[in-house]
Amino acid sequence: MIFQSLIALYDRLPKVDENEIEDVEGKVPPPNFSIEDIGFFITINREGELRGEPEDLRERINAQSFKYRSSVVPYTNQVNVRTSNADKTPNFMVDKADYTLGMFDNSRKEVHHDSFKKLIDKVCGSSQDEGVLAVRAFLKKWNPAKAKESSWQEICGEHGKWMAFKLEGDREFVHERPEVRKLWDSFAKQKEYPLGISLVDGQIHHLQPQYAQFKLGSSRSRARTGASLTSFNKKLDRSSTGASLTSFNKAAYESYGKKKGGNAPISVEAEFKSSSALKFLLRRDNGLRIDIEDDVFLFWAERKSSIEEGMKGFFAPERDPDKEVEVEKFLKAAKRGVLPNKLKGDEEIKFYILGLASNKARLAIRFWHVNTVEELMRRLKNHFENLEMERDPKRDIKHPRIRHLLRETAREDKDISPVLGGALMRSILSGSPYPMSLYQGVMERVKIDRKDDKKEDKCINYLRASILKAVLNRNYKKEIHMSLNTERRETAYLLGRLFAVLEKTQQDAEPDINTTIRDSYFSAAATTPASVFPRLLQLSQHHIKKSEYGYVSEKRMEEIMEHIESFPSHMDLQDQGLFAIAYYQQRIEKYKKRTTEGEKHE
Repeated sequence: MIFQSLIALYDRLPKVDENEIEDVEGKVPPPNFSIEDIGFFITINREGELRGEPEDLRERINAQSFKYRSSVVPYTNQVNVRTSNADKTPNFMVDKADYTLGMFDNSRKEVHHDSFKKLIDKVCGSSQDEGVLAVRAFLKKWNPAKAKESSWQEICGEHGKWMAFKLEGDREFVHERPEVRKLWDSFAKQKEYPLGISLVDGQIHHLQPQYAQFKLGSSRSRARTGASLTSFNKKLDRSSTGASLTSFNKAAYESYGKKKGGNAPISVEAEFKSSSALKFLLRRDNGLRIDIEDDVFLFWAERKSSIEEGMKGFFAPERDPDKEVEVEKFLKAAKRGVLPNKLKGDEEIKFYILGLASNKARLAIRFWHVNTVEELMRRLKNHFENLEMERDPKRDIKHPRIRHLLRETAREDKDISPVLGGALMRSILSGSPYPMSLYQGVMERVKIDRKDDKKEDKCINYLRASILKAVLNRNYKKEIHMSLNTERRETAYLLGRLFAVLEKTQQDAEPDINTTIRDSYFSAAATTPASVFPRLLQLSQHHIKKSEYGYVSEKRMEEIMEHIESFPSHMDLQDQGLFAIAYYQQRIEKYKKRTTEGEKHE
């Protein structure tokens, strides 16, 4: 199903026009080519002599990442799966510095460089194309030791990416010249493949021995080399492009005498289309990818639809203010369970979400889900209903995104569980119970966190209360309201309200106090009420007498205490969450303001 969906995506995407080879944005390449990142290029004249220093095409994003120039390059599946024999598997006319210059850092790469020159000779033969002749002349004169000079260090470094050649006076790179592209296409079409049945469609085709490789470069694992969905590769070297979607690299995983790709045969055409579509999705500039910790989520529709832009905003806020306005409209519609005007007519089209993560020597499929747009909007509506909680409209987020929820489970982003993003997405889109690790993570932060340096309350805020409510409602059918319910009689709920009133009484008595009973007793009050509340009630009498409006607090305490028969010695995790929600709802009552009619219907 994943392969078929990727192939369908390739078929519907616009292809790079051979007359506009530089226009690659939002497009996929033709057969025997790929869209890759170029970090540097060098300019040579027709005699193969250097004209100036290497030119850097990169735009620095931060210390460890760059934005590169995209280019349609000659490419084969062999280059896409090069690992142990990488030194003898060059790309044609454009590649990493190991091949084009024969250097990486201070290490000579003679075998890589020789294989690069031999492939050019093999493909070009007696071609008299000016670009080909210039590159050949340059490679004949080139001394790899020159790459040790300071101006060449970056191109031969870890972030150099691929290096291209440009003929003096030309606008395009040598590998983009029409004659060079024709030479490569003709050469690539001569390759012979075995015949067999492809598992993608059950028909007889020429089969591709190995599937393409990928590097995720996710937010917390950019330094990893990449991995395979069903492979058992050894550690990949720098020359590797990552690892395969499907592969069998040890005899123990092979069956019926078949070798490697023969265990999961796929046609040459299907492999190219599906891998090209997956590369397209993985490119950040196409806007169909979101990184959430170690997970990479890819999403696309059966046909072009604004649902793609809306779902991107559901994962995380947009940086572009104009796009964020459109995303807010989408989320508002989802919250109300209606389709935005832009999605009218798209109700029955399918929407796909694929979650991937690096896992040592392979990629893991965290998530694969297919919904119609109409069903997707229903699931989102149910999710937002579960989350809905009384909030401060000036401070709290109107439509919490996935990233917002995950951040409430850990002190720092790097501490968020690597599997939680996929599990949460699965529960939202399938309507299944929320992952308990989400609930447990929030409860842990509720008990640990205090006010920060800005005096912001991080103990039990709007998002945390919303998450606890959502889990208790969906997983345990608790039917908790979005605002304070004075008719609710569970002991845990009453105790949470009581704790909030006790804290307010203390603050009224001592307005300048820095540390309240919440900082000292919240965790104990939520887990072992019997050990804490008698002491707090005794302390409250002092605060009532000291406070100008102590009689108001005393009356509230009496109204709550009337329904509490005894203080439990211990409360389980569900009751602790109910306690925290009640505390939040009781506390926020004093901040509530009358909303406008428009806000009521958001």
